[in-house]
Amino acid sequence: MSELQNKSEINYESARYLHDRGSYPSVAHCAYYSCYQLLLHIWFYSLMKSETDLNFIINKHKENKANIEGSHETLINEIQRYIKENNQDDFRVINGTIGQLRKLRISADYKDKSFLHNDSLKAIELSKKIRPILKKY
Repeated sequence: MSELQNKSEINYESARYLHDRGSYPSVAHCAYYSCYQLLLHIWFYSLMKSETDLNFIINKHKENKANIEGSHETLINEIQRYIKENNQDDFRVINGTIGQLRKLRISADYKDKSFLHNDSLKAIELSKKIRPILKKY
């Protein structure tokens, strides 16, 4: 098990723990990063790419002013492309859920509004759908 996989497990368990204790905004952060760390694991270990490779793509997107993508969005898109090449059903699930989870995390971390029980539960449910698929790759 890579350290990224290990961190992913820890973050997922932390999300569940925090939800059970009512620390709802922190759940979205942990649930999201439990998936993001698996995306990084795929990038490094399945695709055999480096951090330099990822930074090159990110910087290339930054140069194209019409296509403003952050580092997370870039990695998500790269891994989605890889999954789509291998399994359309897995791609549909990831494509339909990871963006939702990312929006929940952004809302919980940066928005000046409440993040409540149902939002927290949704973050856990989304990560529960995403993680098994990412683990296959």
